Amino acid sequence: MKLLPKPSEKIVITAFVGAVSLGSFSFLAHSQHVHSDIPASVDNAHALHADNIEAGQPSFASPLSDIIVDFELVDRHGNLVSSEDFLGEYLLLGFGFTHCPDVCPMMALNMGIALRDTEVKAKGIFVSIDTERDTPTITDEYVSRFGDDLIGLGGSIDQINAVANNFKVSYAITKTQNNYIVQHTSNVFLIDPLGKLIDVYTFSTPAETLVEAMH
Repeated sequence: MKLLPKPSEKIVITAFVGAVSLGSFSFLAHSQHVHSDIPASVDNAHALHADNIEAGQPSFASPLSDIIVDFELVDRHGNLVSSEDFLGEYLLLGFGFTHCPDVCPMMALNMGIALRDTEVKAKGIFVSIDTERDTPTITDEYVSRFGDDLIGLGGSIDQINAVANNFKVSYAITKTQNNYIVQHTSNVFLIDPLGKLIDVYTFSTPAETLVEAMH
């Protein structure tokens, strides 16, 4: 006979990607974000946050040198989109999910304003790490509300894991009978027209700072 899980037991952990470098730099660690659709206790949220950072202890000296600017994801039309498609323009890249109540909207808003105000050719990409609920179409419809030059991309778990590993992004989605908990690194990556990483910013970095960096 198959035993049903007790209400307090975890049913499934859908994904976890740990970026080995995250714990070594304060601006990366402080950009960790935990969200539960059904609020978890403060203690539980803190424990999840701490576990996620602890899983990524430092293994190299620079937060930029080990990041690989490379991705192959899916747009709302089902087409494969790669990092090479954006050569020749600046690119702002962020990771999140559409059910996020505060951090992701702030990130998308700052990116959208920066893209609106900059005088250089630039685009913004919002990648959803919530593959179960966010299709590429849903993600694109969500982020396009924050600016005409923002697009949403998604993909399979394997595709999301690949790009998360390349950008040293840590994320975890844990489902229980009472919670759907999402943890993710909420940084903004600025990439130059040659496809080189310029810098990494927190989600709350003002738009004017991003504009100044694109020159």
